[in-house]
Formats: sequence, structure tokens, C-alpha cells
Amino acid sequence: MKHLLKVACCGWVLVPSLCLAQSLFDGTWRPDPQKPDPNQPPEELVLVSGQYECQSCKPPYRIAADGRDHEVKGSAYYDTLSVRVIDGHTVIKTAKKGGMTVASIKEVVSEDGNGRTQVQTLIGMAPRPVDFFRTYSRVAAGPSGSHALSGTWRELQADLVNHEEDTTYKISHNTLSMSDRFGRSFSAKLDGTEAPYKGDPEFTAVSVKMIDNRTIQESDLKDGRVVKIDTWMIRPDGKTMHVRFDDTKGHIQEQDGHRVR
Repeated sequence: MKHLLKVACCGWVLVPSLCLAQSLFDGTWRPDPQKPDPNQPPEELVLVSGQYECQSCKPPYRIAADGRDHEVKGSAYYDTLSVRVIDGHTVIKTAKKGGMTVASIKEVVSEDGNGRTQVQTLIGMAPRPVDFFRTYSRVAAGPSGSHALSGTWRELQADLVNHEEDTTYKISHNTLSMSDRFGRSFSAKLDGTEAPYKGDPEFTAVSVKMIDNRTIQESDLKDGRVVKIDTWMIRPDGKTMHVRFDDTKGHIQEQDGHRVR
């Protein structure tokens, strides 16, 4: 789920006198709500006659909407899923792995049937549960007689409810310290050498370089291999940051964030 703005770090190659000045990156930064890729296919959901089906999900599945746990194969994140219908516009889904709840998803369709909100609570990815809020607009209606959740939906945006991805940077003595509310952190020399990356099972080390005084590049490593390259750029106003994520497999995503303090 690293579908939102993550942490950054930087290298610092300046004359000693400038190293004493406050970095443009110092402070706490917050990602703006994430906009989905416009080429991303819409979601296809059907809830009818006591059966819930998601053909656009990975993996696709079809289970009874009876509030009980049902096996779903093919996901690395969960192995059972339950669907409970609250009323004609509200559904709650619960995902478990090894019998432990890893996600609770509340779906609410607007009274006119054209809008949908989703609050997804993820458990285990951070020291405390993390809530994601997503909004959708209807593309097509579901089958006749089906629940209001049925149909084709286009995601509009996603954001963290409690802003756990607020990230704080501090440069001191040629070392960048980073921490966020997910519990991720590192302290790295600003010369491109590797340093331990703590609190994120996806990465074991990090290396950072300064491109210019407004641009830095972060390379995240897993067991000695670079698995992600992020390029961060402070815009001229000094209050906004643009980031380009490259997973080294051809998938590139861009997003903006802003300074909160």
C-alpha cells in the first residue's frame, strides 16, 4: 500500500560555510491528497443476491456477503475476507491474515448513488492503525436490483486521515535525520554512503545525494539492491515539494507535498 508521499533524504555537497545554514528541506512536510493515474482502470463491484464480487481486484474474488470469513487466494496481504451489509448504502469488509485482522474497510454510497467514500483502516503497517480516506464517482450502474455499491467506480483521490506520512527532516553536521509518524527513520551522512533504514520492512538501507540546492535523490535498498529511487525538488516558493517515485521496474509516480512547519 506505498501508494502515497513517502520520506525523503538528501546529500549535501556545499562549501563549509553554507553547511551551517538551514537547509531548504528542514522542517515537516505533508503529502497532498493523491490523485490516481488517469489511465488506471475503474473498479467493478457487484453485490446482489447475497453475493459480493470484485472483478477488478487483484486477485479478483466472489464470496458470500454474510459477514463471515471466506478464503481468498492470491493476495500477499490477506487470506480471508468478510462482507457485511449494514444497509442499502453501507457495507463493511474485514480482511484477515492468519486469523488476525489486517484491514477494515467501510464503504458508503451517497444518497443520490453517484458518489462513494471509503475509509480503510490498516492494522500492522505502523505502530498504530492507519486510516486512508478515498472518494469515488460512479461511471456505470450495477445490475438491476443490486446493492447501491454495485457498479463501476472511478477513484478521485486518496489521503491519510491522521497524516501519518508527515515527515520531519533535519540536517546537522553533514548528516540528515528523518522520521515520520509511521515509525520510519534513518540518519544518513550526506555523501551518498549507505545507512540503515529503520521501521520499514520494504527497505534495509538508504543512500542519498544532492543534485542541486533544491533537488535531492534518495535510493532505497533491500538486501544490497536498489529497489526504489525518489527524486525530491523544492519549488521556488520554498513551501511546496515535488517528488518523482521510480520503483526501478518501469513504474513512475509523481506527487506534490507542502510544508506544515
